[in-house]
Amino acid sequence: MPLSERAAALRGTKELRSFAEPIELRAAADGDITFEGVASSVEKPYLVRDFLGEFTETIRDGAFDKTLKDRKSDIELFVNHDTNGVPLATRSSKTLTLEANPDLAVVASLDPDRSDVQILRSAISRGQMAKMSIGFQAIKQEWSADYSERSIFEAKIFEVSVVNRPANPHTSAAVRSLDELIHEITSGSYDEPQLRRAIAHLESLLPAEEAAEARNEEDPDVAYRLLMDLWAKRAA
Repeated sequence: MPLSERAAALRGTKELRSFAEPIELRAAADGDITFEGVASSVEKPYLVRDFLGEFTETIRDGAFDKTLKDRKSDIELFVNHDTNGVPLATRSSKTLTLEANPDLAVVASLDPDRSDVQILRSAISRGQMAKMSIGFQAIKQEWSADYSERSIFEAKIFEVSVVNRPANPHTSAAVRSLDELIHEITSGSYDEPQLRRAIAHLESLLPAEEAAEARNEEDPDVAYRLLMDLWAKRAA
């Protein structure tokens, strides 16, 4: 299967990003607790580190417009992305409101009788929970030629969270072996930009003279096969 067709068939992956924007809790007139925060900034470049290295990422203005207009897709509020737990608030229950203006602002009505809300309230007041984070999938994106910069023009939001430390989507992947990396490249678990970054990373690990033919090959499918052949010979 050509690389372009294989990449198009890949499913997008859920990613996590955290932002050090202010959050606030206050008592509401109806007895509930109102939570306010910013789940994502836009047009502010930030550094992302993963097991392939690091790159600068920017979520562009308007990236969340389409997902916010889709009322059939629910968005939930959690603590530390614990999506197996009971959400603190949801759009479907009208206890969670999100607005891109242009940053992604979050307003939630929380039940003060819930023990987890009481714990969250205490943690926020003590400065122990001071950030918000989003779980999203990049729908439309562009990478620079050297994969050092990524711009996200459209993102689908799955959930937003109050977090106590920044989210790095590949922290556990930092210790992956080369065999595991090659397996992931060939198994179809990456979208096209991730696949191209992974291949570029493998090229960078090879001696220049060994990788020269693959680097100079204009056809990405041929370059991909040459690179896999090189790693197969080194593993033999």
